[in-house]
Amino acid sequence: MRIAFFTNCYKPLINGVVSSIVSLKNAYEKKGHSTYIFAPKVEGYADQEDNVFRYHSVNLTSRVKYPIAIPVSLRVSKVIKEFNPDIIHLHHPFVLSMPAIMYAARLKIPKILTIHTQYERYAYYVSPVPQIITNEAIRMIVSSLASKADVITTPSESMKKIISRYNIKKEIIVIPNAIDLKVFQEKDIEQCKKIREQLGLTKENVILLYVGRISFEKNIDKIIKSLSLVKEKGINKAKLVLVGEGTALNQLKDMVKALGLQEDIKFVGAINSEMVKSYYQISDLFVFTSTSETFGMVIIEAMASNLPVLAVKAPGALDIITDGFDGVLVEDDVSEFAISLELLIKNEDIRKRLSKGALYTAQRYSIDSISDQMLNLYQRLMQG
Repeated sequence: MRIAFFTNCYKPLINGVVSSIVSLKNAYEKKGHSTYIFAPKVEGYADQEDNVFRYHSVNLTSRVKYPIAIPVSLRVSKVIKEFNPDIIHLHHPFVLSMPAIMYAARLKIPKILTIHTQYERYAYYVSPVPQIITNEAIRMIVSSLASKADVITTPSESMKKIISRYNIKKEIIVIPNAIDLKVFQEKDIEQCKKIREQLGLTKENVILLYVGRISFEKNIDKIIKSLSLVKEKGINKAKLVLVGEGTALNQLKDMVKALGLQEDIKFVGAINSEMVKSYYQISDLFVFTSTSETFGMVIIEAMASNLPVLAVKAPGALDIITDGFDGVLVEDDVSEFAISLELLIKNEDIRKRLSKGALYTAQRYSIDSISDQMLNLYQRLMQG
């Protein structure tokens, strides 16, 4: 089977959508299928893999590093013709969806749309228009694009409920995002040792980890405030490591300084995707306070790395975590989060028990199983 992915983000960007696409592409190719990626060009980045076409792109805002494709290219027609895909898989309902729909119609092949994200939660990045207007426009665009696809997939039941309010008439199927479990379980001992030394972490420390965009909708300030409350009780062995970059970075650094937590919180910045696994592997607990997720990809990565998760009760976390089995779910409240954080920092036995559950849960999201589900859907659409 020849599969064309059209996505508005790809390497070197680090987020759940990119991780999902990379995992699917690798899995398809191992199973003998060909996959071609169509994505925006990222300045200063050169692809190290075959079958990637980059559209010219622009940055619409300096607030976030997220290049927007210019969805016009004379060369892509030739690339599509030579690749001759059997199916087109759109990973966003904007920008590159337009040429994707056109080529699917021209080739008379099926087109599938995956809605990964609550797009309204991110509209403030680029739009000066009042959010209520922007949100309605987004819903109309998503609904219009969805009507042109043959089937819609989404990674969680929570997201299916959200998009069912968009007046979408097409079939909506829940297929979770997946990861290659082996990637997060193959430990680079030397790399882990080097990271611990660079961050000044000792064996006595309990390492708390957050991986993802450092932006306001992720509510990372609540993690910082919770750690401050724990430290006020004289519990000083926890260190928080924040991996990622984004628009809230400077404000969070100011908060850390104001709370006197400079020695307790480490801002790592953006890192090479191949190194992410080592940050999971040096940690003891994954912490997550975002309420904007549709599927917490980093939660699965943490679980695959044998990490228990402390998260707020919100879409993305609720779809994955079983409270008391593989993690702890709390209300979206700093005081509540701090109480559970204190318990997990102090009690290694609880962390170990939750770790076993986390590893068990991660098996459900194995890329081998999930890629089969998606391939079976492709096959069904191709057969009409």
